[in-house]
Amino acid sequence: MIGIDDSSPRHPLPRLLHHNPHAMKVLHLSSSDLGGGAARGAYWLHQALQSRADTDSAMLVQSKVSDDPEVTEYRPALASRLARKTEQLVRDRLRPSRYFSPAALRLPIHHQINALQPDVVNLHWVGDGFLSPESLTGIRAPLVWTLRDQWPMTGGCHYAQDCGRFEAECGNCPALNSRHPDDYSRRLHRRKSRAWDGHPMTLVALSHWLADQARRSSLLGGRRTVVIPNALDTTVFQPSDQGTAHLRARLGLPADRRLILFGAMDPLNDRRKGFGELRRSAELLAQRPDATSLELVVFGPLHGQTPPTMPLRTHFLGPVDDDRALASLYAGADLTVMPSLEEAFGKVAMESMACGTPVVCFDGSGPADIVDHRVNGYLARLGDAADLAAGIAFLLDHPQPRALMGAALDKVAAHYTYERQAQMYSDLYARVLEEAKWLELRPRASS
Repeated sequence: MIGIDDSSPRHPLPRLLHHNPHAMKVLHLSSSDLGGGAARGAYWLHQALQSRADTDSAMLVQSKVSDDPEVTEYRPALASRLARKTEQLVRDRLRPSRYFSPAALRLPIHHQINALQPDVVNLHWVGDGFLSPESLTGIRAPLVWTLRDQWPMTGGCHYAQDCGRFEAECGNCPALNSRHPDDYSRRLHRRKSRAWDGHPMTLVALSHWLADQARRSSLLGGRRTVVIPNALDTTVFQPSDQGTAHLRARLGLPADRRLILFGAMDPLNDRRKGFGELRRSAELLAQRPDATSLELVVFGPLHGQTPPTMPLRTHFLGPVDDDRALASLYAGADLTVMPSLEEAFGKVAMESMACGTPVVCFDGSGPADIVDHRVNGYLARLGDAADLAAGIAFLLDHPQPRALMGAALDKVAAHYTYERQAQMYSDLYARVLEEAKWLELRPRASS
């Protein structure tokens, strides 16, 4: 682990947390504000909290995408770029079989955090060299960590898949193709253990599945863990008042076919997203008498990979980065399939249901909190492509599609609005502050 000394105040941040002197001041740490699903989730929470009079919300990020004045990039930029480069160099040397964040370079980010004097610091996805375990020890404010994957509880991987070593000390890491007990994953696990131990931290899991993983882990087990799901802007993700034919025409999709939607940030290469299971289920659906009327629609970057031959006609759209275009895509589909084998939450499922489109997903992972079996979608047995196909058929053949749509909208309205999410976080922050007696005890001077 390499350190950078930047303890002087040569790079002050603008004082973002100042609008209401009586409001609770919350600073979110995220590698980005809009660069990926986890980043968008953090930014949407920041937006939700901004609507509350009792909360000042700001973000400190490594890479800023939005034009939000309450989001600022970590300074100095050179150190941030060096951290990202070092992270990639170490990752290249380790050659992991799946995404792995080695946290190799320590940035003294706590100086800039403390200079803002937040009441609460809320961590989110902090990979790509943005935050090392040692960075946490210098933060003065109480910590809330919104778990957006399993990295905070492992020796470096973001999803453990079928490995249970994070329940002990890691080592012999399958992600690193390692057979050594004292490999990099164990060393990083020990660094996290030293940093986490004795540092008060409240955990927020996006789903009950992720909360269970945290409780199983040796790093996070025993800490208070609450479940607060993601939320979304229901003025953007909502059923369209335009006809399906019009929506599909805008997207270049056929009006006279039944469209099965699937999307991910890396739909073909990320095994965890379940494209292989979807393809096997499509082979079964291709045996239906009406198979010629069924078509798959896949969105997400292909990263230069040539799409495989599919059992059903398939449209590969590439990335869809605009939320309103994405909402139109959901609203124009007959159903959405989210066959993830591991997922912290299931944002695609939530977005689809907010647009009135039912969802098929696997049970035993994050999306199982969102989809109610045979009510607003279908929960297939985990990893079972045949049951996934049965779920798709259930929705295609459902005698009351309007009832599915209504149930999907009701679920979103009850659980996934900005208002509900902001209230739950605000209550949690107040509880954390009360327990820490922070309003009376926190130091006022910057470091």
